[in-house]
Formats: sequence, structure tokens, C-alpha cells
Amino acid sequence: MKRLTCVLGMMLALGACGDDDGGTGTDAGPGTDAGPGTDAGGDTDGGGECVMGEENTAALCSDGCDNDGDDFIDCDDFGCEGLPICSATPCETEGPENTPEACSDGCDNDGDGFADCDDRGCAGVGDCDPAEASNFACTDRVDNDGDGFLDCDDLDCRRESGGMVFGFNACVFEQNNTSCSDGEDNDGDGDVDCDDEDCTGDGIVVCDADGATDLEESEWAAAIAAACGDETDNDGNGFIDCGDRTCQWFAPACLERGLEGSNATCSDGEDNDLDGLTDCDDPDCVGREGIVVCDDEGMAVEFADDDAITAAADEECSNGTNEDPDRGDFTDCGDFGCSRDSLVTTCNDSAEGNAETCADEMDNDGNSFTDCDDFACAQNPDPAICPDVEKSEAACSDGVDNDGNGFVDCNDFSCDRAIVCRQQEPEE
Repeated sequence: MKRLTCVLGMMLALGACGDDDGGTGTDAGPGTDAGPGTDAGGDTDGGGECVMGEENTAALCSDGCDNDGDDFIDCDDFGCEGLPICSATPCETEGPENTPEACSDGCDNDGDGFADCDDRGCAGVGDCDPAEASNFACTDRVDNDGDGFLDCDDLDCRRESGGMVFGFNACVFEQNNTSCSDGEDNDGDGDVDCDDEDCTGDGIVVCDADGATDLEESEWAAAIAAACGDETDNDGNGFIDCGDRTCQWFAPACLERGLEGSNATCSDGEDNDLDGLTDCDDPDCVGREGIVVCDDEGMAVEFADDDAITAAADEECSNGTNEDPDRGDFTDCGDFGCSRDSLVTTCNDSAEGNAETCADEMDNDGNSFTDCDDFACAQNPDPAICPDVEKSEAACSDGVDNDGNGFVDCNDFSCDRAIVCRQQEPEE
């Protein structure tokens, strides 16, 4: 039941593509956590067949298979004797399995059937090899964790359970260049390759409006870079270059994209998120509660100075009206457009989220979470806010569960945009 609950939670997260307003302690964003409920050990491959080999690890001793062909299965096999998972006396250590100590003590600390490096929480921790842990790593044609399974064939990227498929978006859906050109209906929706609407996006270069492009795999990288940097909405979905999710997944230039969506970034004359659109020409700046430097028609609104912007934004964020109902049922300081904007001050006493309220050592919104312990601060996409939380380059490569959510470094979806997790060296 524990696993089913985890994976169902991931499926709910996949649908949260709008505002991330509200809530504490619950991850929301473009990626999906692959947590303790989606461990990928050595038990089975992507097709569900038993993996043959010496039966002497926690994964192989709990997969229901006679891995070494000696007619003894799991804990009935002598090779499994002494393992904590087969011991009558369980390990005394209990808790998350995501530290160097917990990943080398021979115990299944979190009780999910996988011990130490066989546990997905240990991937990249201590002496455990890194896992396939992002949309990019799961589609880069590299066996990043060296387990013999490549990209979406690796259980770290895709897992089937009860007839449902869970994992990273690029593998759960037919939504990467490999699966969109292999002649198979990978997601079982009845549509194959370029006939599948999932095979759209500026970063999907094997398909275009006319069907398959017949590009060789060696040409993909250059085509992705070109399509995600030509200031054109190639697939007509309303998103340009790095504003297109598939470019965020697959284009190296988009891995370092900035932010656009605050009064400051929407009026600085820069294309902060590298999507080819600047300030009020960017949809991220238009029709959002609290952003007053752009009107609803996408026209710039001139203000004398930052104080004038603050006065107008404070009024909009305290009028009791939901200014952007298409982004969810969030009003005034309950909307991240207000609470996360440092030029909005009316929310400072009632909401966490911006540079000031996330560093004042106060529980501004009274939800028992202070500053970076509050989800609104911890998951603010601005790397300058709560930099030690799992989202900066340093925090995503230090082997520590910085935000205490049970996911370490590249296993935490908040690190999905970090270069250290997404940009892999190509195979020689």
C-alpha cells in the first residue's frame, strides 16, 4: 500500500502544470519526484522479467525470482542468509535511507525491501553510483548508473505497477525523441510515434507538423539546439524556445534559464528565461496577480520608481479579488504572484515566499513552518532564496537531503533544472 500511495501521488503531481500556489511540504513543479516508492534495484528489467545472477542482494532476495536457478527463491536461498531483509532480527536503525551511513549499514532502513545501494534513495550517495534521475538523464542514451538498463528501460525512469506506468514525464508519456521514433506505442494510448500528440514540443525534433523528420540520431543534438534557440514557436503550442517544456528537458542552453514572472524581471528589459520573449511580451508576465508592470493586454505600465510599483501591487494583492482565476482559486497573498514578489510588501506579515519573508526567522503565515522550512520559500524557483535547499548546483551535489523531504540531490525533483543533474557528458 505504501508504494501504491507514493506512485499515485506522483501521477497527481504530473497534472499540476499551473500555478504552484498554496500548500506546505508538498512538492510541485515541472518534474516528478521518484521517491522511495519507485526504487529500482536489480530485481527485474523494464519488461518485468527476472534478472539472472547471484542471489545475494536485498533486491534479488525480495523479487520473487529464482535468480541463480538453484530452485531456491529469495530468503530460502543460502545466498540470502545474513541479509537484514531475510533476518529474523530486523535492523534497529529505522528512517530514511539517503545518507552515507544509512546506505552502507546493510539495513533496509526505510522498510521498502531495498537495502543500501539497491535502494533508490541511495543513488549517488556515498559509494553508491548515481541513478537515472531526470528527464534529461533518462533520454541521453547513456546508462548513467551502469546497471545495464538504458534510459526509459531503467526502472529509475519508468516503472509499471497494476497496469499503470509511473516515472519521469519523458518516459511515462511518448514524449522524447527516442520513443517518438521507434515505431512503438510506448505509452499504450493507441497512437504511435508522430501520430501521438505527446510527440510535440520544440525539443522533439524527430517529428514536425508533417510527421516524421527522419533525422538520424547523430543529428538530434544540433536540431534541438537550433529549434530551442530560434525565437520561434515551432510546434505552435504557445511556448517559445526555453519556455517550451521539452526544451527545458532536452536543450543544454535551457538548463541555465533564469526567471520571468515578477515585477522586477518583467520590467528590466531582459529575456530572463531565454524563451525569446522579453518583459510584457512574455506570457509569464501577463495576467498574473500582483504583477502590475504589465496590463492584461501585455502592454507595459510605466511607474516612477519601485515605490510606485509596490503601492500598485500592494493594492492589487489586498483587494479580495482573484485577478487570475485561470491559474487557480488563489486570491491576494494566497497567490504566489503576490507572496513571492519582493516588491509586494502587503503580504510580508501574512505569507512566506519572497526574499524578505524567507529570511526574517518568522512564521509569517502561521502554518508552523518558518523561512526555508516553509514550502513557499524552499521551492521558490529563485536560486537566491533558500540557496541551501535542494535546488542549487551545490545543494544538488552534496550528498545531503538539504530540504529534509527524503530525496537527495538528483533524486529530488527540485534539482531537475540543476546542471549537475541534467547535463550529462555524451558517450565517446
